[in-house]
Amino acid sequence: MPALPQQSLESIHPALWRGSQLARAHGKYVDTGYAALSGELPGGGWPLGTLVELLVQQPGVGEVRLLQPALAAVSKRPIALLQPPQTPNALAFADGAVQLLAGKRAFRPTAFSLFETWKDAQSFAQSAVGRDLLPIVRIIDECGTAYLRELAACRT
Repeated sequence: MPALPQQSLESIHPALWRGSQLARAHGKYVDTGYAALSGELPGGGWPLGTLVELLVQQPGVGEVRLLQPALAAVSKRPIALLQPPQTPNALAFADGAVQLLAGKRAFRPTAFSLFETWKDAQSFAQSAVGRDLLPIVRIIDECGTAYLRELAACRT
């Protein structure tokens, strides 16, 4: 891995900073939903209208759960996931949920093929290893599968 430039990141752009530095807050922010994390971030939360990159050791460790409180707070605004490690497929989740809710096994999406019932999916989503499914399970529980179909229609 190449060494980082010796010049300060702020000389490249005033909004750039290293996590080990105390950064200056610019613009508006939304609370992360986690007091300890908000206390460490400049501005006390995730910056609005800017790019936020989460660097994780491997995808699927709960990164969506980390963003969930902030995403809920700004849900009226457009949200873009740039190059997610796996592209969410709203129709597949809707189809799989319909199958599980009807007491049938789902084969699509792969994440739902692990379960025999919707209760199994809900329980798994509450566990430490299933946290990435929690947002989609909550959407289905609170808004229904029709909402996912509407989201998919907006995307095409």
